[in-house]
Amino acid sequence: MNFLMIGDVVGRTGRNALQSHLSEIKRKFEIDFTIVNAENSAAGFGITPKIYEEFISMGVDAVTLGNHSWDKNEIIDYMELNPNHSIIRPLNFLNNSPGRGYKIFDHSNGKKILVCQIHTKLFINLPLNDPFQCLDTEIISLLEAGKADYSFLEVHGEATSEKNGIGQHYDGKFTGIYGTHTHIPTADARVLAKGTAFKTDIGMTGDYESIIGMKKESAIKRMRTGMNSNRLEPADGEATISGIIIKKDIENSSTTIQSILIGGVLNREVF
Repeated sequence: MNFLMIGDVVGRTGRNALQSHLSEIKRKFEIDFTIVNAENSAAGFGITPKIYEEFISMGVDAVTLGNHSWDKNEIIDYMELNPNHSIIRPLNFLNNSPGRGYKIFDHSNGKKILVCQIHTKLFINLPLNDPFQCLDTEIISLLEAGKADYSFLEVHGEATSEKNGIGQHYDGKFTGIYGTHTHIPTADARVLAKGTAFKTDIGMTGDYESIIGMKKESAIKRMRTGMNSNRLEPADGEATISGIIIKKDIENSSTTIQSILIGGVLNREVF
């Protein structure tokens, strides 16, 4: 099967890029299942029910979040009213947090696909449970019991060292492990020693003529003055769609991973 993971979609320009190109990407690469990080999709902060439904109508199968999960708190009521939603927040949010940290999807071909997300702890001002413990107690037992044919772990966080530590520790447990949050794609996509496809960060889907998706002037003013009084807004130039494609053939146990950069100033793909 072929799996597409799209990095943090930032604002309207990121959403529009995905709306314009997702069907073409899926067709070209024969994608069977698509995961999109959308925690910055609503004007850069959070996600709304309307935007979530737009992603689903585009052909997205799973939507992941992160530290901005509840910036638009109407998504919490939406999840409670629609328990079959495909929104996944970090597994290691504090106990009794809204939503779910993983979901097992039933594909039309009969295969089961587990998608989960954890949040790292370094340089993050959030109350979080230990990500390793949460994975060990809630996810690994499911995988060892054969509850999923394919499994993907999204690691949302700042530090490349922490993302690499998680990737190396769980190598061989998941089909793929990949990072989000920094909005900068790393150049280390590869298959690890025990067979898990890995990339430290898959980047963002937004305007790279910016400061990690936000208009440059306001972000630089904050850096220069140390004051956060000015409002950050998503940049509105042409977006680059950034992500990865993981191909896994169960029959011959082969796994490949490919980075994609489509459109905008980082474009590397030609249709």
